[in-house]
Amino acid sequence: MTKLKKLLEVLPDKEIYGDIDCNINKLEYDSRKIEKDDLFFAMSGFEQDGHEYIISAIQKGAIACILEKKGDYPLKAQIKVKDSREALALISALYYDYPSSKLKVVGVTGTNGKTTITYMLRAIWEKDAQKTGLIGTVAYYVGDKKIPAVNTTPESLDLQRMFCEMLKQKVSSVAMEVSSHSLVLNRVKMVDFDVAVFTNLNPEHLDFHKDMRSYKEAKGILFQNLKEDSYAVINLDDPEWEYFYNVSKGVRLTYSLKNKEADFYVKTCSQTGSGFKLELVTPVGDLDIDLKVLGDVNIYNALAAVASAFVTGTSLSKIKAGLESFSGAPGRLEQIESGQNFKVIIDYAHTPFAFENLLLTVRKMTQGKIIFLFGCGGDRDRTKREPMGRIASNLADFVILTTDNPRSEDPKWIIEEILKGVSDRSKVEIILDRKEAIISALRRAKENDTVVLAGKGHEDYQIIGKEKIHFSEREIVEEELRTLKGLKV
Repeated sequence: MTKLKKLLEVLPDKEIYGDIDCNINKLEYDSRKIEKDDLFFAMSGFEQDGHEYIISAIQKGAIACILEKKGDYPLKAQIKVKDSREALALISALYYDYPSSKLKVVGVTGTNGKTTITYMLRAIWEKDAQKTGLIGTVAYYVGDKKIPAVNTTPESLDLQRMFCEMLKQKVSSVAMEVSSHSLVLNRVKMVDFDVAVFTNLNPEHLDFHKDMRSYKEAKGILFQNLKEDSYAVINLDDPEWEYFYNVSKGVRLTYSLKNKEADFYVKTCSQTGSGFKLELVTPVGDLDIDLKVLGDVNIYNALAAVASAFVTGTSLSKIKAGLESFSGAPGRLEQIESGQNFKVIIDYAHTPFAFENLLLTVRKMTQGKIIFLFGCGGDRDRTKREPMGRIASNLADFVILTTDNPRSEDPKWIIEEILKGVSDRSKVEIILDRKEAIISALRRAKENDTVVLAGKGHEDYQIIGKEKIHFSEREIVEEELRTLKGLKV
């Protein structure tokens, strides 16, 4: 039990109504989880307003409430604040005794590369015999325990609770994806980052941020809030590198594929059948790495991981061992092999920039044709649909347009917007049912072709309307490949 009065000391601005000299059982922002004597946070959301659930929280036993709109509620205390999310971040950190300050936390932000870099770091730290935590799009890991991911970056209360659990499990280092949403919505406000990584900036989430300047500034919050003894690791090859370099507090380091002025850069690079042989330059000497993942983007990801691991105290030998053991993150250029004479790749790419990188990478490893399947998410940034159609039709040999989490939008309208970017419709087929589309793509493939399923990656669901249904591309592909093998016998 914790005194409410003590918790409220961290709030700079507040209006208190009622008696705050009472004990709090625990903190909750989900009224369904409320128990007797809990403190409920009513947060204004995009689809739901937490203030509508205050009565429900009271009925379940809430004793007090942090809110933005005072009401006539039978509570011991109401605390009115300007921003309930900020209050949640401040109070959660205090409630759990600032756990992130006792961990080494690397936060990775940027449009692309976040997931792969965090998984690379996990591989490196495990070779260094460190127990690790991972927070990101695919899943959350507390040591060996895997927790399904709800958001790329969880709400502040969930984050602080997770950090606290990591300490109990003897975790020492945490690799964490930091989304632009989480920065704007104060989810990471009280996280003590030792390293912040900037990967790249390309149009994404403009349905939320409205324009690229706001998107960039959202990412910049991570660097502006660093401590003086923290590190900012910045991709010198991105056109926006200077903005992030200038707003960063702490020690600034850069990485590059092209620029030898960077602190970490590629001296030599040769492609192998499974990846690259790299000679990297670091501030303390050269590092040879046999990287077993394809795509130039993964060289950038490796550089970011090397720099982050280095500044958190990992030796070059352990960094080398970790990266050489890394075979890819789930749903990122993930190949499915079942004895077929063509390649099948599943990738999470869902932006124009990611499409281009993906298709250029696949072209280098494909002797035959590229069959490219994708759709665009509904109720999300519509401006990227036309460019994605253009890039796919220009760089792939054949395109199958289908659904990808259409949500409340009509999939036909989504595809019509994609088609605006397609110049040659003779190389495009529309199959709305994604399972049927995948089966069609696999049956179309000939020897040495590559089938690319883009957009879903690690996701094992489809969101149609408001319903989330199980949908695993891996399961569908493996089943169909068994069928095709049977047909050839």
